[in-house]
Amino acid sequence: MKKVFVILAICLMPVLNAAAQTVGYVDTEKILSCIQEYLDAQNELNTLAEKYKADIQKDADAINALYRDYMGRKQSMTAAQQQAKENEIIAKEKAMKEKEDSYFGEQGVLTKRSEKLISPIQEVVEEAIQKVAASRGCSLVLDLTVTTGIVYKDPKYDLTNAVIDYLR
Repeated sequence: MKKVFVILAICLMPVLNAAAQTVGYVDTEKILSCIQEYLDAQNELNTLAEKYKADIQKDADAINALYRDYMGRKQSMTAAQQQAKENEIIAKEKAMKEKEDSYFGEQGVLTKRSEKLISPIQEVVEEAIQKVAASRGCSLVLDLTVTTGIVYKDPKYDLTNAVIDYLR
């Protein structure tokens, strides 16, 4: 009899431990939309991205014009002239790609600027989430912005407004 009781107790321990854990959730998109510094940073990044896109588009238009001119005059060119013009077009395309990478690439200006502007704000939000979660006894907090497959969420476990209040 004692053996059955011990086995039953061992089997129920994980269930009892799981019941003691509280899970909360936040919507970081909603939290960030309430932070003026974040909105200002997003506007600056969007303006910068539009400027860079326009610069790249200007280069692409120039390359397209050069290509159309080349195609129109190709028949009257010698093989050497054709090759030189093709090399010029290829070089300009390569330069445009390098410029695009310098703006939008992994080590690009926009990525670095985004890290500089957004990272400190994200750190403050993460700290606020941790403090609110700890005060509510949460052992796990999910972010609805990045978590997929949520079928049901109980509003009593929503920490979003508490985090927004904490940040104010």
